[in-house]
Amino acid sequence: MLWHDITIAGTGSWIPPIRPEHDPWDATRAGPSSLASANGFTSAAVSTGETATQMAARAALLALRHAEVPSADVSLLAHATFQDEDHYTPAPYLLRVLGATRTTGIEVGAASDGGAAALVTAAEHLTAQPTAPAALVTAGARFPHQRWGHVRDIGYVAGDAGAAAVLTRGTGFARLLATAQATEPELEVLTRAGERGTAAGDGRRFLAEQTGLLPHIGALQRRTRHCVDTVLDETGLAAADISHVVAIAIGSAVLDLVLSGPPLHRRATDSSWTFGRHLGHAGPCDVLLALDRMFRTGALRVGDHVLVVSFGLGFRWTTALLEITRPPPGATTSDRRTR
Repeated sequence: MLWHDITIAGTGSWIPPIRPEHDPWDATRAGPSSLASANGFTSAAVSTGETATQMAARAALLALRHAEVPSADVSLLAHATFQDEDHYTPAPYLLRVLGATRTTGIEVGAASDGGAAALVTAAEHLTAQPTAPAALVTAGARFPHQRWGHVRDIGYVAGDAGAAAVLTRGTGFARLLATAQATEPELEVLTRAGERGTAAGDGRRFLAEQTGLLPHIGALQRRTRHCVDTVLDETGLAAADISHVVAIAIGSAVLDLVLSGPPLHRRATDSSWTFGRHLGHAGPCDVLLALDRMFRTGALRVGDHVLVVSFGLGFRWTTALLEITRPPPGATTSDRRTR
């Protein structure tokens, strides 16, 4: 889908302390190399106190400041969340904390694809509401060790974080050119809740937690290629025109297989994975965290095209193509409040 006059005007992230991959939940314990380490993960961001929604709120404040948009101008808040056991209704909490009490708040539950899917939701809102000044996208993820520590055995490390982006009509620095979305509902069975584990905190794990994503790489490659081809065809751009690739931080093995085929012919190291590998896979936050990092480090030039490649359990895909139209505002000391 082509977009007109929809821009990203600001981003923000809140990253808790980083701990080594060998045991990110207990920095005092050393352990053997895991499959996650072989998959490229070096460390993970681990929150010991703040909830996923609290981290999202901190990121949202930074994004609003970055965009110079007051919370009163936000017409919609789209919050991407995944199994938030601390806040059953995170969007209203965020509205209260941000002082946006007259704003509509909704949750977007698309698993790891939630951040990118929420960007599309916000763009749709601004398109449908011509008088709306701005829309806010937030995401939060927290993966307690008791429930998620086992994922290291299938190849990745779960990370905690909050992330946000402000979308406006024409006033931002990154123009949204096109997006594409897809689903593979036949794979829904992989995420049905199974039998409860015998150990305390096991929860009701689903099949994909046991198999990982590699057995389903064919579907990931096929749908990713379809979405990338769609945004390139609609904009008239070629893969060679893409300056930067932002991808979910699911691991080098999966990303190599997904990105290396046509039309991109790239590897994980050609993407935001070089940043994400240090934070862990932060669910719906991944692509928003990577965009914030890219916007604030001076890595972009006017005219650059940024491709967002996102997918998540269910399975759902979102691809977005951005064009940098002016230099992003530089980060101030107060904005760099990631720890």
